[in-house]
Amino acid sequence: MSGTNSAAQEPKVQEYLKAWGAAISRILHDVAGTPHAFADLSPEATQALLELADADRVSVQFEATQHLLGFQAFVLSKNDALRLAQLLLGEPEDENAEMKGGHRDAAGELFRQFAGAAAPALKELTGGEVLFRWVGFDPLPGQPEVHAGMQWTCAGKTPFRMVAQLNPALVAALSPAPAAAPAPPLELPIPARSQAPAPPRRDPKLDLLMEVELEVSLRFGERQMALREILDLSAGSVVELDQNVQDPVELLVGEKVVARGQVVVVDGNYGLRVVEIISPMERIESLKS
Repeated sequence: MSGTNSAAQEPKVQEYLKAWGAAISRILHDVAGTPHAFADLSPEATQALLELADADRVSVQFEATQHLLGFQAFVLSKNDALRLAQLLLGEPEDENAEMKGGHRDAAGELFRQFAGAAAPALKELTGGEVLFRWVGFDPLPGQPEVHAGMQWTCAGKTPFRMVAQLNPALVAALSPAPAAAPAPPLELPIPARSQAPAPPRRDPKLDLLMEVELEVSLRFGERQMALREILDLSAGSVVELDQNVQDPVELLVGEKVVARGQVVVVDGNYGLRVVEIISPMERIESLKS
């Protein structure tokens, strides 16, 4: 990976960046229907992207949580951000088109899919679950520890180019300092063992229901429409929902919300990465009501 300092050459940082590169390749393949090969970007091209004027570039920021803590951003030209949006929307590439609100939302959705595909690939590297929280179209706060140029090429198309930026906290989480030798254990008297309270018992009748299959569905939003409006619908009509594109999607059993999360693409299929869930007893109670 091309980077500005030795931190970009750390083995775990390299593996981390390669996992992101491969995940983005898979999503681009799924969306475009054609393979996109991932490769390093030359140091010169990396620097050229970083030197673009603010009006000519876009920054996309995520926060890593759970087994990784820190912030990451991607810097790309405004033209490439527009091309990514056009790809997701199924529009022909037009570098002279104006990047409107719909294009901005589509680009953000595509980057959220990139993050959703990268997170499970990093589980083995980090030793546990990793989640990426969408922050927005914002530059990385503070001074990045790593700049890494990346590109994705497809036959007959201009490559997509980005620079991944990692802040110092994220780099430290990927390559932690060696732990100090543990202090010798203190000889302390062993207290008398107390009887732990027994866990609450579940109603035996509930066990009979555990194998019952229930239909679950995702709710992106709602809207009430007059019968006249419904009858006026035709191919190409757009129905605007009451939910912002950045709001979490709801997972329902029947009409009851049991969880919320982010929509991701897994092997060409839509999925839901759960980020918020109510307790098991609350879920059971909601199903009873």
